[in-house]
Amino acid sequence: MYHRESIILYNVLNQEVVFQEYFCNLLQFPNFRNLFIDFINEHNCILKKEDIKYNNFNTEIILPNNCGRADLSLKINNDEFIFEIKNKCYTTLTTNQPNSYLLHLNKKNENLYFLIPKKYAHKEELKNIWKEFNEYNNIEQQIFYWEDFITKMTTSKIYNKHLEINFFYEFCLYWFDMEIIKFTKEEKMILTNNKNKTSDFTNKSIPSALKKIEAIINNIGSNSDMKIDNDTVGYNYSKKINDYVIYFGIDYDIWESQGIPLSILIQNHKVDYNDFELELNGVLLEKIYYNETKDSPQQVGYRVINNNELGNDDFQDNTKRLIAKILEQI
Repeated sequence: MYHRESIILYNVLNQEVVFQEYFCNLLQFPNFRNLFIDFINEHNCILKKEDIKYNNFNTEIILPNNCGRADLSLKINNDEFIFEIKNKCYTTLTTNQPNSYLLHLNKKNENLYFLIPKKYAHKEELKNIWKEFNEYNNIEQQIFYWEDFITKMTTSKIYNKHLEINFFYEFCLYWFDMEIIKFTKEEKMILTNNKNKTSDFTNKSIPSALKKIEAIINNIGSNSDMKIDNDTVGYNYSKKINDYVIYFGIDYDIWESQGIPLSILIQNHKVDYNDFELELNGVLLEKIYYNETKDSPQQVGYRVINNNELGNDDFQDNTKRLIAKILEQI
């Protein structure tokens, strides 16, 4: 049976032209407009909120000299900025992107922005064309990701301010695979009470909790520069850096022995089961000892203490940031 999502803008905003028009319309709300400008200024501080009004924005602007069509244009006095909007991972670059846009902007790299999904398939192609055309090395500060903006919306709770913004927010959570997983009281007890063991299958909430945990693992792991690991016991994503391997997910042996169903674990594969020391700035670590199988030797690892509560709306975003902090230091 065909499944239809219970989202007001389902099968509406998946069209990129409609998506950009709806997004531009939301910029008439000052709090949404300011949030967006703050988001851009995190990488590029060229925009000033006090100078930007809703009427400064326009969409589908045909550029002179066959330079293409700007998805979203911002004009402030004598300055012009172009925002190329892509909400699909496989939408190709046009012949005007980015070269013709840059020609129109007199090669002002900082006036051209690309708003794309994190898994956009042509990002490297975009960067290579841009760099070759204009010898510009700071291209990353001109590329912005929808997932990061949606995270900013989550943190600010701006979706509670206007129904129209909430419709957009709900669609983006679905469209960019960022749906916030909610747990029942019974499911949360399984995950947060370390007295619960995998052998305690009297709790009927375990199957539904496991299904939701796997959804969270996929969301965080696939957005944290990690790959799914089929060689471990449980359901994990992993990342190998030098002698270390970082695991994130369900490790049933750790759940059984430590009472922790969802874990971030760091191992050092060079030490051959011997002890090792590890410290990371801003990351709480607990040394643990465990056996992967009954016959395997005891291993040592460090469990990352994640103080973010699993049922909170910002758990997934905070855990992504925690994993990113770990990967930067290993």
